[in-house]
Amino acid sequence: MKLTGNKWFQLITGLAPLILANVKGGDKITPVIPVIVAGIQEAEQIKGASGEQKKDHVMKTVDAGVAAANATGKVKLNAEEVKAVASDGIDAVIGAVHVVEGAKVVKTSNGPQA
Repeated sequence: MKLTGNKWFQLITGLAPLILANVKGGDKITPVIPVIVAGIQEAEQIKGASGEQKKDHVMKTVDAGVAAANATGKVKLNAEEVKAVASDGIDAVIGAVHVVEGAKVVKTSNGPQA
């Protein structure tokens, strides 16, 4: 089942922040997780873009998010470190979406039958 539209956005909105926060090094990308989620959602709307092109779009939003976060003076993020963790996190998010898309519902009985 290919997820599209609202269902896809709902899945990303709920799932992506949890996955991104929990990938190895996720604590280093916490300030830009909302930016990454928005970038993933934007990238999915790019008609005809390959997976690589979509990821490139998201990584550019990560760059912008790091610059904006650092400009506040409240945090000092290492751009290269954030990009490395974000890249792995994006792959994990998209992988999880593909797992959900490929999931098959198996109906079981509600207990023993007489």
